[in-house]
Amino acid sequence: MATIPLGRYLWERIHQCGVNHIFGVPGDFNLTLLDHVYDVLGLEWVGNTNELNAAYAADGYARVRNNAGCLVTTHGVGELSALNGIGGAMTEQVKVIHVVGQTSRQMQKDRMMIHHSIGFSPDHQVFSKASKDFRCAAAELQSEKGAVEEIDRVLRECFVQSKPVYIFFPIDLVDLHVSAEGLKTPLDLEPKADEKSVDEAATAILDALYNSKRPAIFVDCLVQRHNAISEMKQLVDKLAIPVFTSNMGKGIIDETHQYYVGLYNGTASAPGVQSAAEQTDLLIVVGNLPSDTNSGGFTRRIPTEKAVAINTHDVDIKGQKTYSGAPIKAVLRKVLEQASKERVPEVSMPKLPEKTVEDDADSKMITQSWIWDRLAESLQAHDVVIGETGTASFGIPDATFPDDITWITQTYYGSIGYATPAAFGVDIGLTDTKAVGGRPRGRTILVTGDGSLMLTVQEVGNMVKQKLAPVIVIINNAGYTIERVIHGARQSYNDIVPFDYRHMLPFFSMPEAEAKKNFHRAETKAELDEILKLGSVKQPKTVQIVEVVMDAMDVPWRLSTQVASRAPGAAKEMREAGFKVREVKKEEASWS
Repeated sequence: MATIPLGRYLWERIHQCGVNHIFGVPGDFNLTLLDHVYDVLGLEWVGNTNELNAAYAADGYARVRNNAGCLVTTHGVGELSALNGIGGAMTEQVKVIHVVGQTSRQMQKDRMMIHHSIGFSPDHQVFSKASKDFRCAAAELQSEKGAVEEIDRVLRECFVQSKPVYIFFPIDLVDLHVSAEGLKTPLDLEPKADEKSVDEAATAILDALYNSKRPAIFVDCLVQRHNAISEMKQLVDKLAIPVFTSNMGKGIIDETHQYYVGLYNGTASAPGVQSAAEQTDLLIVVGNLPSDTNSGGFTRRIPTEKAVAINTHDVDIKGQKTYSGAPIKAVLRKVLEQASKERVPEVSMPKLPEKTVEDDADSKMITQSWIWDRLAESLQAHDVVIGETGTASFGIPDATFPDDITWITQTYYGSIGYATPAAFGVDIGLTDTKAVGGRPRGRTILVTGDGSLMLTVQEVGNMVKQKLAPVIVIINNAGYTIERVIHGARQSYNDIVPFDYRHMLPFFSMPEAEAKKNFHRAETKAELDEILKLGSVKQPKTVQIVEVVMDAMDVPWRLSTQVASRAPGAAKEMREAGFKVREVKKEEASWS
């Protein structure tokens, strides 16, 4: 292969970066580009029902594989449809490669009124301009000369910054030949580190640690985004000091680990956790993403003077000194290498108060205070749990996961409908165990609300088509409960079209007899208990639907607590609307 079509070069290079599946929707400006996907051994085309779902699926695929996801759309209508999904990936630092099939260069030059364009003298690049703030880099190809270098540059930026990138590909460039020589050298996807800065940062971190009396570690989700989970886990083992995490960082550290304390989210923390975190004199904060929904409505406040922040590309020591050019993975490696266990202060684990027993604990009906612990008890090693924005994303974090569970939620961007196509991407991503580091295959468990599901339910059809086997838990609480608790508890705008979920699988062409066996409905705790014990749910061979009926006015305590913190009268408004609002006391943790 002295030369190769530029379209094939693109897919060969993307495949070399660890991407084995391409999501998207065909359109007349990307069809010939898609033909070249089939020329690449080990690369598969996976179509979606719409471009938004494709972006969500690529996002989920990227998260579960600690790598990148890729989608393809067409000029104008396709790329704009995907933009909301790309916005979420940008916000939450997920590696997504968005390839856009464009009109030909001559069409662009002549400003032709070609379909999918806007106006009488259309600027065909107007859509590229629209996505400018949703990406960290873009290759706007206009010639085969220099095109491979542009593709390589942009793919590297995707991995270095862990954010979306765009590759705009005019249709008339697809089959032009370029040198294949570059494919012989794999791309360097590691961020460049200033070795001196990394070394000095590690020394400063350890000096602060050695001089503390009650240190702890706070682990957040950007550890995962920047591929530093292995180093983080090793450091937790080596330092042997208490560890806290956040809603979005849940699952990075084994929650049965002897040094794990709990989720520290300010006032929305389990009893004693906030107190324990605030009694530390040094908190090593790693990969922090301090959005409102990931910090208890900004009530998790870590004083600068006692925080050592290992950020994605720099390190800040108590607000006094910043080391730039210090990527998170390189810093953690260096700290691991230099750390002396003998010099780390011996710290006992804080003793937390007993978990509050809810006053509805004896209810036979399924309640928010019961379901999340019960679902956690049913989890098996290697399961991947996807929680939709809503009660799931606030309820599941309250439960303790067993070892080796992966947690995915879009808590910061919070676009409802994300989780269903993301779960599709996750399940596709898990089909190749080599690509996830040889990790054994577990179940994909999607927990979504009835309101969120309706936005992107079409992707369940692709789950059936692709013969996947996720377990889809649908919280049927008659509408947008997360919005009800914020405002308008009984307003009609928080209602949804009621849906009979028994018809979902047959509608997506699963044979009636099979669909009937794979649909399960629970109104009581006893019924859900029996469903979770079923062999078809514990070891699914095809899509499983578990409908869980709950009260529309029942919400997780973390959610009501966070909403109550937004304004002085919020708690009163919730109570008047009929919601139960637990008074969370700032209970003290005790240290021996």
